[in-house]
Amino acid sequence: MIDQFYFTVHYHVTINIIYQNKKDGTMNFKTHNHINAKTTKSFKLYKSGKLWLVAGVTFCSFVGSAIINDQIAHADTVTVAKTATTVTRTTVSADSKTSNDSASSDTVSTTANKVANTASNIAHQPNSATTNLNTSQAATATSSTTTKAASSILSQADSETANSNTSQAVTATSSAATEAVSSAANQTGQKVSSSNNKSHEATAHTTSAASGSINQVSSTAIKSATSTENTNKATSVASNAAKHQATTTKKADLNLTTVTASTPETDVWTIGDTTRPRVDVVDVASYQSAMTQSDYNKLKAAGVKTVIIKTTEGTGYTNPVALAQAKMANAAGLNVDFYHYATFNTADTAQMEATNMANFLVKNNVSKKVLLFADMEDAKTYTVNATANLNTFWSVLNALGYTNHGVYTSNTYLYRDAVIKTVGQSRVWRAQYPYTPSANNLWNTDDGAWQFSSTALLPSGSDYTGYIDVSICYNGLTEDSAGTNTFSTPNEFVNQYHWEGNKLYFYGSNGQPITGFRHYGNNKLEYYGSDHAQYRNRYLTAANNQLYYFGSNGDAITGLRHYANNKLEYYGTDHIQYRNRYATVGNNKLYYFGSNGDAISGLRHYGNNKLEFYGTDHIQYRNRYYTAAKNKLYYFGGNGDAITGLRHYGHNKLEYYGNDHVQYRNRYYTAAKNRLYYFGGNGDAITGLRHYGNNKLEFYGTDHIQYRNRYVTVGNHRYYFGSNGDAVSTNQPQTEADIIGSMRVAQKAQQIVTVVQNGGSTATLKLWQKQGNTWRNLLTSSSRIGNGGIGNSHEGN
Repeated sequence: MIDQFYFTVHYHVTINIIYQNKKDGTMNFKTHNHINAKTTKSFKLYKSGKLWLVAGVTFCSFVGSAIINDQIAHADTVTVAKTATTVTRTTVSADSKTSNDSASSDTVSTTANKVANTASNIAHQPNSATTNLNTSQAATATSSTTTKAASSILSQADSETANSNTSQAVTATSSAATEAVSSAANQTGQKVSSSNNKSHEATAHTTSAASGSINQVSSTAIKSATSTENTNKATSVASNAAKHQATTTKKADLNLTTVTASTPETDVWTIGDTTRPRVDVVDVASYQSAMTQSDYNKLKAAGVKTVIIKTTEGTGYTNPVALAQAKMANAAGLNVDFYHYATFNTADTAQMEATNMANFLVKNNVSKKVLLFADMEDAKTYTVNATANLNTFWSVLNALGYTNHGVYTSNTYLYRDAVIKTVGQSRVWRAQYPYTPSANNLWNTDDGAWQFSSTALLPSGSDYTGYIDVSICYNGLTEDSAGTNTFSTPNEFVNQYHWEGNKLYFYGSNGQPITGFRHYGNNKLEYYGSDHAQYRNRYLTAANNQLYYFGSNGDAITGLRHYANNKLEYYGTDHIQYRNRYATVGNNKLYYFGSNGDAISGLRHYGNNKLEFYGTDHIQYRNRYYTAAKNKLYYFGGNGDAITGLRHYGHNKLEYYGNDHVQYRNRYYTAAKNRLYYFGGNGDAITGLRHYGNNKLEFYGTDHIQYRNRYVTVGNHRYYFGSNGDAVSTNQPQTEADIIGSMRVAQKAQQIVTVVQNGGSTATLKLWQKQGNTWRNLLTSSSRIGNGGIGNSHEGN
């Protein structure tokens, strides 16, 4: 963008032309003075703005020589004067030739064509050093007629909304007038190079509709007139001027003054520099029309993933190379997004601008999956209704199926938050330029993407050598598009699958991609989301909280699914996940899946004091032990339930499990009919003698029941176990309860006679004497039962 441009000619007529940047807000008129190129800080400012042309024509005294003082100040989006090149003063002489009113129009036409070609060449020589031209003839066609034409052109340059025909006339006439003036300088030996800094893509307002190209107002001393139409019109103007008056050129002094070059305020670097933030995205407009397929291929090789291309601006401008740029990007394997440069500030103009963008999208069969940005940076869009206006813009695109939106803006945009509100922060592409972007200092990480430089260069060896905007994407926003399938052919797919990038779609009988469930084949099921893409490696929660999982091939799975850290879930033949239910798989293996769908492991309490256990493999324990914390032992039966009560197992072995399902160890258990068991350290019920306490002794039979009120002979020792199960001595006083188990054959108040059968043919007779509250055995006699043996006993005997 040109901030200011001064061009002064002293030769019969002094013409002062001032180019003013509309955003600068000041107008300076200077003669014979160097220009102070001011720095303008903005973001992507070259997208919008306009050059005002103001001409002041002052008639001065005739002079015998021509002095040209030409100064050019070039400014890009953000620039500062940095270097200067001084060219020595050169004097060029030219023989004078006299022309009259009858000068040949062909000669004049030829001169005008040379003027146009020279101006065109100057405008397309960026960054070249100031060149001295020696000419054998200086032909100047200046007259009052030409002066008036120039004034007329300059006064019309402020028009931004001129129609196509008016724009063509203005452009052609302006070019002719400028070229005529430029010719005087060029033909006397001066040629000043131009900068290749970005100029305003001024758009359809000052272009030739016939040629369809864009009038990019370059930061140059002279505008280029490159079309045949403009050249012819320039010829016509110059020819008419020459017919009225021709001027004799005498010896001229050429004063070539210092040309101040400019460099960006942000530093220049090359894509691929690892010290800079990662370059995921570049964005282009018609300024980058010189980029070739090789350039896009180099971007892909450098790791760039996405190219965002300007399609339209305002209500009438369309980027004439957008289609070609998108196709080259796709051919290189790059994803493509599009953006519209907004200037609307009412709902009506928002609708018109959306229609302008929509016309490009529909006309070129742009996929409805493509991500579309609204470029919200122009001050013309400032209004308290910014949110509503942008939503109106989106609604027009939504109605046509283009629902994938994002917003480009910056922190300096007055209604930044208002426009961000229409899409959410995660879908914001924000511009903010540090002088030296660093990979170790990333900004705006909560946004979708950050545009961090506008002065990056393509990798070495690229055809395009100008600057390019670069961005880093944080959350995949810019890739959420159609991939390399930017353009689609309607109804191309019927009842078939179609890949677009890494996403799979199924087109139904109507040629449209489907959404929702699709049953096919032998009980197979797949699902397509609201974006029409097939679900893969992801869950879907349907009606009634039914959960499905779609595998890597897109099919809903059935059966067991192992995932994450030893987790397991199960899907039935209807593809629905099991929750709060059992599943028997394979060789009668039982699993239980909890409320979150995961197979459980460990103890599970359920029902009325029921307990089951699932191992680390999630299979239920059956007919096996489980030792839990604190050495608690459980046994799970054939149905998987932990048992309670007595359990007989092995060779006459017995164990017991309490109401808490834990095995008894080193403790008694009293069963029905007052039967007492004792379970040892291994959990088994003991048999035989058991010593315990302070010289106490008890005995358990082969049925594991404790002996009470009975004798037992163990080895050579004979024991008697009383009513509490403890062994007692025959001389030890006994209570009446101790001898209840004996057969009483005689009893009186102080004496009892008992008989206990020892075996099949003998018995023992005992005489008990009461002493206080206890009974003492006074006499014991054993003998054969029957004739000659123990018979009837009598009290008192």
